[in-house]
Amino acid sequence: MSKVVLCHGIGYTFAHREDMHGDWFRELRTGLVDTGLPPVEAADVAAVYYGNCYRSVGRKGGPGSDEFSELPGYGPADLDDDLELELLEALAENTEEGRPGSKGAVQDLFRRLVESELLGDAPAKAVVWMIKQVHRYLTDDALRDAVLARWDGVVTGDTRVVVAHSLGSVIAYDALCAHPEWEIDTLVTLGSPLGLGAISSRLRPPLVRGEAARWPNVRRWVNVAAVEDPVALVKELAPLFGKEVEDHLVRNGRFGAHSVRRYLTTAEAARGIADGLAGR
Repeated sequence: MSKVVLCHGIGYTFAHREDMHGDWFRELRTGLVDTGLPPVEAADVAAVYYGNCYRSVGRKGGPGSDEFSELPGYGPADLDDDLELELLEALAENTEEGRPGSKGAVQDLFRRLVESELLGDAPAKAVVWMIKQVHRYLTDDALRDAVLARWDGVVTGDTRVVVAHSLGSVIAYDALCAHPEWEIDTLVTLGSPLGLGAISSRLRPPLVRGEAARWPNVRRWVNVAAVEDPVALVKELAPLFGKEVEDHLVRNGRFGAHSVRRYLTTAEAARGIADGLAGR
């Protein structure tokens, strides 16, 4: 059936597809019911799970468990790539101290980000690990191809809505652009980092300054960003991807700002999903 297809973000390396499906489905159904909309059934929802692709590539990527104690002993010195530093700078720019300074001041950038509490109680090593997961997807073609292959067989002729969170929104954009034969009505992105230049310039196809971005193969695109979310730094995607993007601001609270569970229970996400299922 798979009328709704879900795509997760980082943090699922040691999780499992069924666990992700169950957690997301409960919150998705809750959001629909609380907003007074028709609920979906579990059989109508499918998950694109790619977390264990990060376990197969063989690089220092670190596990994706929510138990941060299992992460490698990462520190600021492990951010030694231009893209990783660019992502760190983008996050640090959202701290109350303003502009982060030069790329050489990695320790200072890191201190500002961790002390700002924008990422809740995530320890420093988890921040490095999150940046590295994004970096690997954008630069490792073998990993990227393996991740995108996970969409095969999940999207069917019945699929009408794709819901993607965080890095999953980047992956969903790549997948939808690559498959013009899919007949998806609505893309719903939650807490998306697609507006960051470090990411948009590395999409498939890349967003080139001065050129129009390619519209994914959907009729409608609903983007939901929390005011407090440090990952969705660029809250509005319409200026980059076209005025047809429907941008919505919500409040998830400071310490749950990037939580997919909080996003799924917003009225904006629920309406986007329900309308997509109804084809309007």
